[in-house]
Amino acid sequence: MKTSILKLKPLPVIKPWGLLHCRLKEITGIPAGIGELWLASAQSGDGNAASEIEGGREQSNLAELLENAGNDGSLEKWLGGAAMNSIANISCRGKTEAWLVRESRGFVGFAAGPPGELEKEKLKQLFAGPGLGPDVRQWSEEVRSLFGIITPLQNGESFLVPAGALHTMFALGEGSYLVVDEIQQGYGAGLLPTLSKTLLVQDSLLSVQVHPDDETVRKASAGELVVKQDLQSNPTVRVYDFGRRPGEDPELGFNLTDPASGLRRVNQLDLSLEGGRMTVIVACPQFIMSRLLIEAGGELDSLPVFGSYRVLHCTDGGVQVRAPGFGCDLTAGETAFVPAELESGLSLIACGESGVIDQAVPDLAALHRWCKEREIAAGDVEKLLHPPRAL
Repeated sequence: MKTSILKLKPLPVIKPWGLLHCRLKEITGIPAGIGELWLASAQSGDGNAASEIEGGREQSNLAELLENAGNDGSLEKWLGGAAMNSIANISCRGKTEAWLVRESRGFVGFAAGPPGELEKEKLKQLFAGPGLGPDVRQWSEEVRSLFGIITPLQNGESFLVPAGALHTMFALGEGSYLVVDEIQQGYGAGLLPTLSKTLLVQDSLLSVQVHPDDETVRKASAGELVVKQDLQSNPTVRVYDFGRRPGEDPELGFNLTDPASGLRRVNQLDLSLEGGRMTVIVACPQFIMSRLLIEAGGELDSLPVFGSYRVLHCTDGGVQVRAPGFGCDLTAGETAFVPAELESGLSLIACGESGVIDQAVPDLAALHRWCKEREIAAGDVEKLLHPPRAL
């Protein structure tokens, strides 16, 4: 199957905590909350969806395209060697994710998770007993400390959410909202190793969640660990949802919670490139996410090459995405999928001053080499790869 640059349609996913679609409310009176926009997804099965491809290809969505590529032997051309390694056993993937704060207003924040086993046990007793209301502002200082509440948030800061980290996020009060760019591991039978999202939270608190690691999913898959939830197809364990929906499993959630994990604040790596700037906002074995700022009329053509597909999401302005023989134009809100086969010739040309989120599955050795060539201190790279606990 011949590769090409694909433009993907965003998938709106309705959530009870979502940012209100103001225009819809104005027309219908119904306050529909859009909680997530899935930007690059090849997820399939109940509760999942794959990104539709613009341009009338034979395969209508990304999951179908990758499945067909697997059948005809061209999958590595689309995904690359690093990504192929990550899906060698697709039934045993846990869920690590990362967040970039794009925009925040009002009383907003994250929970880093309990700092120790004692605090974890107190939270468990709290959920089993009196419970909690959905407004963090009414929680006591002791309860906030148990959760490890981080507030305020600064636009542009990023956090790694390892498996085992008990977490949530919130935007509370009239006029408050939070927009977060998220990358996470793909899961289940999906052939794309990552799932790219934008989260939109308004005057609400998300459910308290925890995710399993790869080894836990492997044990559950092999029958070595008996759990109620199918962690392969649904690795999000909702510990507490403030009475909104059924499906909570606090017992499993606290069994998976590791206080030593916890939310981690990333030491970003910022560097100047000809034509603009690149800030690596998170890097780990599962994924890498960078923010590219391109000068008006500038061209970035010296990005690191990982042997991976790239997901490019334009956040500001407009860019021309180019690879030898292929190209597409993106404006703010649009997303392109660049197959690994075209990665080494990738360039981005800005029509005006523009911003792009760049995501991939990294070859960390290639990242080290690329940074060394640019005389970036090895210690700064290590700080990026091993971020400290946020609290």
